Amino acid sequence: MTEPSPTRPPRDKDQIRARCTRFLTRQRALSPKETLQALADHVGADERADMYGKGKLIEDFEREIAALLGKPAAVFMPSGTMVQTIALRIWCGRRGSGTVGLHPLSHLERNESQAYRALHGLSSHYLGDDSRQFRRKDLESVAEKLGAAVLEMPLRPLGCVLLPWEELAGLSLLARERGIPLHLDGARIWESQPYYAKSLQEIARLFDSVYVSFYKGLGAIAGAALAGPKDLIDEACLWQHRQGGRVAQLYPYVLSARKGLAERLPLMGVFHAEIRRVAEALRGLPGLRVTPDPPEATSMLIALPGSQEQAESAVLDLAEETGIWLVDRIMASPIQGLALAELTAGTGTSAFASAEVRALFERVLARLGG
Repeated sequence: MTEPSPTRPPRDKDQIRARCTRFLTRQRALSPKETLQALADHVGADERADMYGKGKLIEDFEREIAALLGKPAAVFMPSGTMVQTIALRIWCGRRGSGTVGLHPLSHLERNESQAYRALHGLSSHYLGDDSRQFRRKDLESVAEKLGAAVLEMPLRPLGCVLLPWEELAGLSLLARERGIPLHLDGARIWESQPYYAKSLQEIARLFDSVYVSFYKGLGAIAGAALAGPKDLIDEACLWQHRQGGRVAQLYPYVLSARKGLAERLPLMGVFHAEIRRVAEALRGLPGLRVTPDPPEATSMLIALPGSQEQAESAVLDLAEETGIWLVDRIMASPIQGLALAELTAGTGTSAFASAEVRALFERVLARLGG
């Protein structure tokens, strides 16, 4: 009888990442001490903390976000989940319908514990399917009255895909013709803007309300904002208080968001060009595929041969051997025999020549038997 091969003990991915010195995806994560020291350098000596959402520091930042998105008003909140559920609660209440049109793979459905259902008693009508973003025709086919519709930009589970501009504008026009409030889950609107070559105001104009995140592409500690009509924002502030989000002081998050906006937003065009360069470098490697090709936002998915566990092991081996962190996360694929790795361009990506990128993934594929 053949003896079973010994099982490899689990490795601490966070520790391995912390030891890495080069990052093809994103950038090195700062320690809490480094983060707080950077914030201290960023804040003015005469600036004062906010108090329960009031004060110059937070109110100036909210006005900056509103202006950036071309909306009358904005409010800063601790989390995107709070923003999204509040916005939908208000729109649905005004429309007299608790049904929200959204994609079945949307962040609201898969990553927020369906808070819109549990907290506010709303229900969903799925638009589109697991293979594509929803389009105008999907909204057009809905017979029941919707309280609101939500578009996630970009749709991350499919590789951060975006609608063509003409399709996006047509979807917005149809929603307004039917009186359906169209809400943008714009957690990654910053990363989407270079694809459209439109201003953030032009993009946000197509939506009745916009949620933005500060910790994802902008690298803040936490924090989100809702932008839209003033009466919507005034009502959202009431719901923020009801849901426990009107905390005594939010200034560390506001400062971090402000810093990320100032430093990272101007780099999004560079990140967009870099992710496309990386995709081009990988094109044609046997056993590997990027999607979408070319990338549309600043992230993409990479299909690798083997299981999730095998792909993770190969990438961790490379990290331990070279000190290079290659991809963000590795997931199981619905297609048996494939794993999906997410790669997001960041401040470290440009340090890798295309030939080196290709060589690194060749080493991963060799470990996977490709």
